[in-house]
Amino acid sequence: MKAFAPRAQRLAALEERIFDVLVIGGGITGAAVARDAAARGLSAALVEKGDWASGTSWRSSKLIHGGLRYLKTGNVRLVFESLSERARLSRLAPHLVRPTDFLFPAYRGRGVPGWQLDVGLTLYDLLAFGREARRHRRLSREETLRRERMLESPELAGAGLYSDGRTDDARLTLENVLDAASLGAEPVSRVAVEALEKDPQGRVRGARGRDLESGRALVIRARTVVNATGPWGDTLRKWDDADAHAVLRLSRGAHLTVPAARLPVAEAVAFPMDDGRLVFAVPYGSVTLLGTTDTDHRGAVEDVRAAPEDVAYILTAARRTFPAAALSDADVVSTFASLRPLVAQPGVGVGETSREEAIEVAPSGLVTVTGGKLTTHVRMGRKAVDAAAKQLAASGVSAGRSRTSDRPFPGAPAQPMPEFVALLLGGRDANQYLSDETITHLAYRYGRRAWDVLRLTVEDRSLSRPIVEGLSDIDAEIVFGARFEDARSLFDVLARRTHLFWQAPGQGMEALERAADLLGKELGWTPDRRRSACDEYGREVARSREWKQRS
Repeated sequence: MKAFAPRAQRLAALEERIFDVLVIGGGITGAAVARDAAARGLSAALVEKGDWASGTSWRSSKLIHGGLRYLKTGNVRLVFESLSERARLSRLAPHLVRPTDFLFPAYRGRGVPGWQLDVGLTLYDLLAFGREARRHRRLSREETLRRERMLESPELAGAGLYSDGRTDDARLTLENVLDAASLGAEPVSRVAVEALEKDPQGRVRGARGRDLESGRALVIRARTVVNATGPWGDTLRKWDDADAHAVLRLSRGAHLTVPAARLPVAEAVAFPMDDGRLVFAVPYGSVTLLGTTDTDHRGAVEDVRAAPEDVAYILTAARRTFPAAALSDADVVSTFASLRPLVAQPGVGVGETSREEAIEVAPSGLVTVTGGKLTTHVRMGRKAVDAAAKQLAASGVSAGRSRTSDRPFPGAPAQPMPEFVALLLGGRDANQYLSDETITHLAYRYGRRAWDVLRLTVEDRSLSRPIVEGLSDIDAEIVFGARFEDARSLFDVLARRTHLFWQAPGQGMEALERAADLLGKELGWTPDRRRSACDEYGREVARSREWKQRS
């Protein structure tokens, strides 16, 4: 398969070319902007100070959904648009966006009454407007417990069964970046922007940055700049205009995982709390993912992690919904938290603050895109490039129409997923030593790119070993991440290219030495660099456990 161009070549291109669009921020929004721009025939550069999706975008609830709870606040339009985008992503990235049944329990004397739940789910079905084949069902108490015994509670009256979607958020971001690169964009990670460049008339014409791997300063020239930095959005706006008023309200969303053996839910469960939030329990193989919170964040943007009160809130919600599990602090495998860059609304609580995106064009021409959801990222990218195109027109550059609304993602197979999985399983002659479970796992992680991962195991059979015993991730995925997916660190491969950071019992520490050997060989690490890479990963694991010391 086509890989990214060598990093040195991409870095050189940043300095040699004048781009139509420079996108700052390599999360889901910035990646979508770069993809949309490149698909229109514009020259685009995309820079990110960390790894792709290393900020908010890999720390989400990993759901592609319409936003059922937004019906309560009357934001019907957002739900309708989100359901439309959910259907689009299910079609264009079927390997990454999977329809998932959700149970929404109803209780006697608390939560959402059964009749109200039925009305809400009926409206949800109507807003899907025929894009969802499965309509919701109302389940009795007995039917609910047959589907999910862990919901047993004296107060349980029944449940609603409805369909939404789940995804691999880091990989959805990465495939946007891969597609942008295939269309001619120049994406480079580990480049920190330190200032904006302006012409004598005060128009933003690029940025000054630094390659964080070499420490070398560089200047990137562009006709227009898009600020897609998420929680850092106000910082760039201030660099452009010191008098710019802050527009963001940062909401901390924390998640945790517990062993599936301790909370063996058969399917996803959405359960309401008294404060109006929906908390989700989603099965992910060896673990169950629980989240999320919605709390105003007052600290530094760089210093976000799950707080003791976040973990307590989620565990309390889980104990109330799954009493028999009796989850405690000791059950937590991993935690992670992110900041949602919401557009502030005076007088509105954080939970009611709109999740809609906002596009702002400053007098300097700087385009800022913020707010929004993982689900609506394609639309956000399109709208941001529409705004940039108006700026480019003044420079005599014409942008074509957006082509991303119907463009499949790089891993999307030509066949429906069940047929593709069967095809992959049928090519077993050269991969007889890989289990059906492992091959299916690769199919849903990489889509048609799974053939390239399997090719590595044919060339070197040792790469078929599980990275962590008992889990489906294999050594070939580390090599593939380095060669074809721009992975530069152990955290890249163990948290975002794979999920061992939040799925493995030891958060990947049990496989750290071998992972370092594999990645270090691919990237040409010295012994000192290898040691520092292991230390860096260990510090990230320690950070995810700090809530225990602070509780």
